[in-house]
Amino acid sequence: MTAPRPPTKTLPLRWVVIAIVVFIVAYTFLRIHFGKPGRAFEPFHDLNEPPGAGRLVALGYERIPVELERPADPMPVSRFAPAVGEVESASGGLPVDLDAAMPAKPALPANITGVTAPREIAARGVYAVQFTCAQPDYRTQLDDTLLFRRENQLFLLPDFRKPGGQLMARWKESIVLAQFSTENLPPGRYTVTVCGRNTSKTWQFTIK
Repeated sequence: MTAPRPPTKTLPLRWVVIAIVVFIVAYTFLRIHFGKPGRAFEPFHDLNEPPGAGRLVALGYERIPVELERPADPMPVSRFAPAVGEVESASGGLPVDLDAAMPAKPALPANITGVTAPREIAARGVYAVQFTCAQPDYRTQLDDTLLFRRENQLFLLPDFRKPGGQLMARWKESIVLAQFSTENLPPGRYTVTVCGRNTSKTWQFTIK
């Protein structure tokens, strides 16, 4: 017959609490006195940040997330009321500094042929833009759209890629609905440009 085991001694709870407090105080002291200035290392963000992002930030550009839809038919102007009255044509291509800073450039569509968008929006709202892209053939289709902000200028960059295999696009023109949050944009007047290779479209709207 084996002898009964002696009862296990547990550390009193007060010593556990004291140890935790001592660790927090010591960690805070070391963090303040020996930590490097500036933003802390963020493994997921830093290791997945695209090349050239640092150059864009240095030039004052900020990337804003965009949600995309591909409506089968154009949405009515009433969906964007009060709609922008003046949408102007602009030269194609990327802004010079943005073009120089981007290592992987989007494949812009040939032309931006139309835009429907609100002329004003309440702060912290969602701004919706409907635009039409025209391509000379059926070999590419919309893959993504990037949005960059620099002060009060916004640049929408549609990115067209060749479908995999022998697939072809169904139409030369693509209707795109892009939406983005204005939560981090201060109230004021903004200029938006949807960029194409040959022609772009630009207009202004107000965040109240």
